Amino acid sequence: MVQERSERTRGRLVEAGAALFDRRGYAGATLGEIAAAAGVTKGALYFHFASKEELARAVSGQAEHSLRSACAELRASSSPLQGLIDAGHWLVTALGTDPVIRAAFRLGREDTGWQLGPATAGSATAGSATAAPGKAAADARQPAFTDPRGFHSVWAGVVRELLAGARRAGELRDRAGSLGPETLVVTAACGLEVVFADGCPAEERARRVGALWDWLLPCLVPPGTAGGYRTRPLAPQPA
Repeated sequence: MVQERSERTRGRLVEAGAALFDRRGYAGATLGEIAAAAGVTKGALYFHFASKEELARAVSGQAEHSLRSACAELRASSSPLQGLIDAGHWLVTALGTDPVIRAAFRLGREDTGWQLGPATAGSATAGSATAAPGKAAADARQPAFTDPRGFHSVWAGVVRELLAGARRAGELRDRAGSLGPETLVVTAACGLEVVFADGCPAEERARRVGALWDWLLPCLVPPGTAGGYRTRPLAPQPA
C-alpha cells in the first residue's frame, strides 16, 4: 500500500513537471510550482527527485518508454514501413494530447545541460547512500532516459530502426549506397514535431501526415506497391 502510494505520487510529479516544462521550459519551471501542481510538499518531491535535472530525465524517460512501447506494438501488427507510417500518426496525436511527449521535445531543444547527468530517471543523487529502500525499489522499475542528445535523437533513432527494418524486409527500392531517400524520410519524420507544435486540429494533423506519406511512398517503394500501404491513421484521432 505504501509503495503504491509512493508510485502514484511519483507519477503525479512527473505529470506536473511535464506540464510545467511544456509551458515554461526547463529554466522557467520551479520545483515549488511543480510540487504544488502535484499536490505534494517539496519534501515529498525531494524524496523522489533530488534535483530538477532528475525530474527532467524522468519526464524524458517516460516519453521514451511511451514512444518505444507504441512503436513496438505498431510494428508487431504490421510491416516495418507500415509501422513507420503509423508511428508518425501516433507521434502527432501524442503532441496534441500528451504533455509528457511535448515536454520531452522541448527539454531536448533547450541547451541546459540537464541531459548530461546520470541516465537513470528518478534515482537518488549520485553517491548518496540515504535513499529509502522502497524508493530504490520503485526507481528500479522506472523508465530511464537513454540518449543525452535529447528526445529528438530518440525519435530519429526509432525512425531509422523502422526504416532499416523496411529495407531488410524488401519494402524499399534497392538504392545501394544512396542515402538521399532515407535522409528525406528521417528529416520529414523528425520535422513533424515542429510542424504540429501549433496545435492544429486532430483531423487536420491526420490529413497532413497522410498527405506526406502519399507523396513519399512512391519515392521509396518499388513501382506499383505504394497502394498497398495505409497512409491514414488506424483510428479516428482524438481531439
